[in-house]
Amino acid sequence: MPEQTEPPVSQLERVELVLKALELEGYLTLTQISAATGIPRSSAQRLLERMVKLRWLLRVSDCYELGTRMFELGSEAVRNHWFHRIAYPHLAELQERTQLVVHLAYLDGGDVVYWEKLPGTIGIRVPTRIGGHQPAHRTALGKALLAAEPDKCLEHPAFDSMKRSTPTTITHRDELAREVAKVRADGIAFDRGEALVDIGCIAATVRAGHASTSDGYSTTAAISICGPLRQIEPKLISLLRATANQITRAAAVNPMTDS
Repeated sequence: MPEQTEPPVSQLERVELVLKALELEGYLTLTQISAATGIPRSSAQRLLERMVKLRWLLRVSDCYELGTRMFELGSEAVRNHWFHRIAYPHLAELQERTQLVVHLAYLDGGDVVYWEKLPGTIGIRVPTRIGGHQPAHRTALGKALLAAEPDKCLEHPAFDSMKRSTPTTITHRDELAREVAKVRADGIAFDRGEALVDIGCIAATVRAGHASTSDGYSTTAAISICGPLRQIEPKLISLLRATANQITRAAAVNPMTDS
């Protein structure tokens, strides 16, 4: 269960806490939601019933889970975003040429969030999913994204204590800073079995047209090629660079600011 915090002030904050609790647990009863969010039971019940009417939630017996409207919005957010529409054909071509897993991702605090995944047709399964999170310090995508941002991003609390996933995982901020500096110089990031044993990735950033964003990050995403370590060969670097450059050129005009 999420750790209980101060009672939320606004209805929007309460909705966010409910959605976060259900995202973590899958489904919860009214009593469990009240305990997890700090929302009084009577207020939580009224809020949950309103969210059910809006199809944000689905009630099954005494439990609540995310509803169809949330899935609709999530799917549309992935597929209909202008940058995704530009990037996807290039990602599909990269996947076809390499036959390996191709990702598109962005940075959220200390995590990488997978925006798109095109599964590979050779090698072993890579257990990532669209919308899934992965600690940035473990991934090539995360290192590439951090390299595109100011050094102050490395001061995020997520990097105070970095958990080890495999024997090669970076676990110290200074080591991560050195790796990010190298990525910044080379333009390519590597994951050498740091998130999953025997799985490797290479990543590069892709940029949208310049914009000032509310999250404080540049309008940057990253793409990666991922598969068994033995198949992450140097020849893939040129393919990755070319694809990243193609996407960046195609997305040079940001329609949210330049249209």
